[in-house]
Amino acid sequence: MQLDEPDRRILRALQDRPELTLRELGEVTGLSHSPCWRRLKRLQDEGAISPRRFVVDPEAVGFEILVLCFVKISHHQRDRLRAFEEAVVKVPEVMQCHSLSGEYDYVLQVVATSVRDYEATVKNALVELPNVQSINTSFTLKRVKHTLNVPV
Repeated sequence: MQLDEPDRRILRALQDRPELTLRELGEVTGLSHSPCWRRLKRLQDEGAISPRRFVVDPEAVGFEILVLCFVKISHHQRDRLRAFEEAVVKVPEVMQCHSLSGEYDYVLQVVATSVRDYEATVKNALVELPNVQSINTSFTLKRVKHTLNVPV
């Protein structure tokens, strides 16, 4: 996707202030209503901007434990990897799942209300995921940086 400076101004403005109305967005970016709307629509249609939604802070709602789970899959076959990916999407405590290169196949970001809650997630969900060979867990101690802003 090719971004020019007006596109970048729109993206920066929406990351900083997602509640902006279209009129306010045009004022902030220096674009009139119609060009601003067309650019915004194109950015949405091309997937650069996802639909607006509120972001819930897990800690603020009781999920004080954040765990990184490094997963190895047994037998690297396409159908086994696909089965794992389809199943992990259904585990609500898994906030993110990334396929990796290197020693592990996936890293999961998992939230829990307590260590016992995490243990239950492991026993009831994570070890039941298809084709899991091993899980290596690291508990995070402190959030140093957390942003959703992309440096456009």
